[in-house]
Amino acid sequence: MKILLTTDQYTYNIGGVTTAVLALSAGLRERGHEVKVLTVSENGQSHKDGDVYYVKSMPFPLYPGIRMSFSMHDPLLEELTKWKPDVIHVQSELSTYHMAKRIIKQAGSALIMTCHTDYSYYAFGRFRNFPPIYAFMKAYGKHIYGKSTSITVPSEKATNFSHLAALKDRLTVIPNGIELEKCQKVLSDEERESIRKSLGIGPNDKIISTISRVSKEKNVSEIISCIPAIHKRLPETKLMIVGDGPYRKHLEKQVERLGLKDCVVFTGRIPHEDVWKYYALSDIYASASIFEVHSMSYLEALAQGVPLICRRDDALKGVLEEGRNGLIYDTRKEFAKYAYQLLTDDERRTKMGQESLKIAQRFSNAAFAASMIDLYESVFDGKKE
Repeated sequence: MKILLTTDQYTYNIGGVTTAVLALSAGLRERGHEVKVLTVSENGQSHKDGDVYYVKSMPFPLYPGIRMSFSMHDPLLEELTKWKPDVIHVQSELSTYHMAKRIIKQAGSALIMTCHTDYSYYAFGRFRNFPPIYAFMKAYGKHIYGKSTSITVPSEKATNFSHLAALKDRLTVIPNGIELEKCQKVLSDEERESIRKSLGIGPNDKIISTISRVSKEKNVSEIISCIPAIHKRLPETKLMIVGDGPYRKHLEKQVERLGLKDCVVFTGRIPHEDVWKYYALSDIYASASIFEVHSMSYLEALAQGVPLICRRDDALKGVLEEGRNGLIYDTRKEFAKYAYQLLTDDERRTKMGQESLKIAQRFSNAAFAASMIDLYESVFDGKKE
């Protein structure tokens, strides 16, 4: 099949959507399909890199790091239209979505969309279920996704998003995948020692890590607030916050206010190709976020054999099996208790890490692509009829 994947986020801005697209495109190509990717460029110039088409763009003023494009008649789009993809799979709802609609109008491709984000939670927070807001989001979702033949979501949690409420008959749950081989490299003892030393982490320190964009919805402040209770019982505990973002200064002030500068480490932004090393350094991966739909950070932690401690959330289904590869907490007191238990029980922590490796196999790019191809073929065959 000829498959076009479209996304507003790509290699210049690595995040969950990009990681999913990279894994899916790799898996599809391994199965012999012809795959191209349409995205926006990192600057005001259009260009092509192999099968990736970058249309000129500009910064999106409402969200740092995101770019947008108004180039609906770019020569690259003309080239993709003439290619006539069988299926166009839209991963983002901004610029490339509108480009995809233009290609479909002329090429007659089948349209599949994936929803990665709970926009209602992001925009309205705890007011998202207020009837007027719910009704607005339901109508918004119908407008955006209504022309698609099928909509995929990466978890059961997403089937309850208000902006998908009018389209439940089109939803298919297909968990995200990752390129396991890129996440399961082995960190040498020399490099492990070098990174720890550069971060001021001692050879006997225990590391709790959280790895993500440093934004408010990730709720890293909750994890920081739990560290004093853990550190009091286990002074060699370090919290490693990997990544950067708009909420970093707030978190740094929190760390200073709590007197935790010696046991909380901010790494800043790490090149995507090196992020796996920081999972490999970790004794525990922690998340307090309830914003996730199907977090790639969870999957990457599994791929490095790291046990998880996460705040209870429906997004954990199939990823964290409580007591097997991690623990789920409801209160800060529970987080501190569970973290101390795992950090002081090497045998239990090792067993949980081994189970994480087993569970990671569910999310290989091969499994991801196989599920998508089943859907593509059913949609394409249905279109031909």
